[in-house]
Amino acid sequence: MAHHPPQPPVDPTEDTRPTLALRPAQIDSAAQQRTRRDVLSLFGAALFTFSALAVALWPAHPSPSLDELTASDVPLIAVSPTVPEPAPANPTPVEQVVAPAPTLAQADPVANQALMVINAEVLLLTPLPSAPADPARLIAYDPFTIIPERPRSEFVEYQVQQGDSLNAIARRFGLTPDTLAWCNDRRVIFALRRGDVLQIPPVDGACHVVLGTRNETIASIAEQYQVTPTQLINSPYSNLYDRLPNDVLPGGTRLFIPGGKGETIAWNPPSETKRDASGAIISYTFAAGQPGSCGAVAPGGGSAWTNPLPNGTWMRGFYVGHSGIDLAAPPGTPIYAANSGPVLFSGYSDWGYGQTVVLAHGPFSTLYAHMSSRSVSCGQFVSAGQVVGTVGSTGNSTGPHLHFEIRYADQPQDPSGTPGIGW
Repeated sequence: MAHHPPQPPVDPTEDTRPTLALRPAQIDSAAQQRTRRDVLSLFGAALFTFSALAVALWPAHPSPSLDELTASDVPLIAVSPTVPEPAPANPTPVEQVVAPAPTLAQADPVANQALMVINAEVLLLTPLPSAPADPARLIAYDPFTIIPERPRSEFVEYQVQQGDSLNAIARRFGLTPDTLAWCNDRRVIFALRRGDVLQIPPVDGACHVVLGTRNETIASIAEQYQVTPTQLINSPYSNLYDRLPNDVLPGGTRLFIPGGKGETIAWNPPSETKRDASGAIISYTFAAGQPGSCGAVAPGGGSAWTNPLPNGTWMRGFYVGHSGIDLAAPPGTPIYAANSGPVLFSGYSDWGYGQTVVLAHGPFSTLYAHMSSRSVSCGQFVSAGQVVGTVGSTGNSTGPHLHFEIRYADQPQDPSGTPGIGW
């Protein structure tokens, strides 16, 4: 009998001899492994079938609304972020199908207790459910744009229309009538006609044209209009930023002084004169509608003229735009009636006159303005030389004085040319 050399041990992981027969011991081991896998597969299938039947037969529960859910009812969601793999050099387009993610409203607190692992990209792309809008919780918004009202920085021109008045134009632009008078020709102001063009300043103040013959300085102009040199230099309307108070300005320079006050303007309040068929005056009405008006008053009086303020000091005379004369005196100095007649007006005038008394003297009338007090009232007949009030500075006034007017048929006359007045 021949003897064979011993064989080397067999390496089971080596697959270089696929036709090599297996030993019985190896066959038994492989069979056992297949048997265990079959048993586990059957057990998994039975468990899946049982779970499916349990879910199908479990009693249905209504899904709670969003308002009914509490923090403890919502299952824990563990987010597992994915790390993107580097893209290949030549990627091939691949259609991706993403299954819709369950919404919060589909959560069942009883049946769904398992941990839900959701990809971060799916979570971010899934819209959150929204509860029905509650009208009681909504806030009604009225969207609008706030555009603050900005003040003008330049003059504008306004063409007078039919029916315009200086007061109405001033109110339209938020200015005083005095401001319009101080920045426009006096003829235009006191004889307003349709088609006239007014210069409308941006704010209240006065206009000034420098006269080269007077060597006017910034300081002297500021004093004239009752402002400080600094106010005039810093004004954004006159271009004087690099100037000094003692600088003499060239003739013809036009300035606008914000807040400045020019000469006192004596406005003519509306009045009414009634005449009979022969043309004779039968009644006067001065400033109808104002509290101090005495209504329609029959004319009367008319004797010799006398000086209304014998101890006064001449300040300003009669000219276009200034319908009387100004006489200065200490406050409280008595003012006398320049002629005899009934009272047409006794009260505070809204036309810049302040405390005012108006008397009738036949076809003439006299006006006493800026008084500190009045001594006569409606219904009285006043004699020439009788005290009608005292000197003051009410209304549009820069200091204590009497503004005195004489009118004939309601047209202002120069009092200094009237015999007996003394001026």
